Amino acid sequence: MKIFQAVAREGSISKAALSLNYVQSNVTARIKQLETQLQVPLFHRSNRGMSLTPAGENLLGYADRILELLYKQSRPRKWVTHQLACFV
Repeated sequence: MKIFQAVAREGSISKAALSLNYVQSNVTARIKQLETQLQVPLFHRSNRGMSLTPAGENLLGYADRILELLYKQSRPRKWVTHQLACFV
């Protein structure tokens, strides 16, 4: 999802690869693999870059939410621990 999100935000495979510190061929392969799995094109491709199709825009909303939830899940629980300690 991070690769898809980066390509959507950057508007090109090469810029997304640079921002993620991945090789361009890996990013291209992952996007093609995702489109094959979903059986729908996610991007309009042109010599000016890439833009999302309606299906891509829909998926980006889900990707943003999934990655946000994963980030929240992986954050340290200091605040929660502090709040629970206040009730003891």
